[in-house]
Amino acid sequence: MGHFFSKPFTLDSTVRLFIVSFIVISIILLFRYLSPILLPFFVAWFFAYLLHPIVIHIQRKFRIKNRSLVVISLILLIAGTIITLFYFLIPILIGEFNILKDFLFNFAKGKIESNETWQQVLQNFFNSYDIPEILSQSGFHETLSVVFPHFGKVVNSSLNIIIGLFSAFVTVLYLFFILKDYNNITKHFIGLVPNRYQNFVSTLMKDLEQGMNNYYRGQFLVALIVGILFSIGFSIIGMPLGILMGVLVGLLNLVPYLQIAGIPPCILLMLVHSIETGNSPIYGLAALAIVFVVVQITQDAFLVPKIMGKQMGLNAAVILLSLSIFGMLFGLVGLIIALPITTILLSYYKRYVLKKVNAEYQRQARTEDPETIEQLRS
Repeated sequence: MGHFFSKPFTLDSTVRLFIVSFIVISIILLFRYLSPILLPFFVAWFFAYLLHPIVIHIQRKFRIKNRSLVVISLILLIAGTIITLFYFLIPILIGEFNILKDFLFNFAKGKIESNETWQQVLQNFFNSYDIPEILSQSGFHETLSVVFPHFGKVVNSSLNIIIGLFSAFVTVLYLFFILKDYNNITKHFIGLVPNRYQNFVSTLMKDLEQGMNNYYRGQFLVALIVGILFSIGFSIIGMPLGILMGVLVGLLNLVPYLQIAGIPPCILLMLVHSIETGNSPIYGLAALAIVFVVVQITQDAFLVPKIMGKQMGLNAAVILLSLSIFGMLFGLVGLIIALPITTILLSYYKRYVLKKVNAEYQRQARTEDPETIEQLRS
């Protein structure tokens, strides 16, 4: 690297540096501007990458030549599984929420005796508000309208629902067409590169495929272990639907940072458990916090360094830094492309930069005297 900076900056090199910097900044700004439009495409490409080996396996296992049939069947199977899970899970969660709402309603009207200190404090707090009126349909709507002036408009507007459904439909379309012609798309991409750069790009793409395969293999293993640990922890503290919630939090762990989305329903279930058992909700929430903290420490201190670092050859800090930087620059799209781009950059650095530096070092070592060699090594 010192050899690079030792070269004098000429007008030509300065202009080139300025042009390259301008192009890079323009691409970043354009990417951020188009990220809402590009998100369905990258989400579809991500799932196509994950499902491509499954499609190949099904075709070989059952000797099906029609790839479109396999892709459609697989998409319908996944969609049916997700709908079935929501069909059974959402009513249970709504039932648990209704238990909590009924308790608060009866508690505010004084129908539940308060003998323990935490119940007295809670009742005094609720007595300062007209809870029955707030929980009624009209009062609840008015309260939300006061807190969120435009909440009613957002809820009553069907435009957001239509846009969401359209985005999901476009994502599924992208997924079908990308997965249907996955091999042709990857081959044609290499064909678009000029001939003199094809070997270079092909090498980087192979490194990318190997690195990403190792990463997702390790990530699935981490998510599986985390799901088991959460299921055990939730069962120990007596949380309703403990095993199911542990599995769901483990699945959320497949996407970086997304396991945080499992905290609100877990809190709700622990409050319901405290109400049903008559225990203090403080102890229940404290136990839930301990489970999350213990599992998170186990994941960050042991699972990720041992599994992910071994699979990718990356330090956990590098992975976290990559996700943080690209997530800050490009949002959800950045989280999807962070690891592929980082893998390509590291592959380029190891294959070409370090190789050139080592070659330069060996050349100088052959021509310099022993004292200079020792200085270079130090």
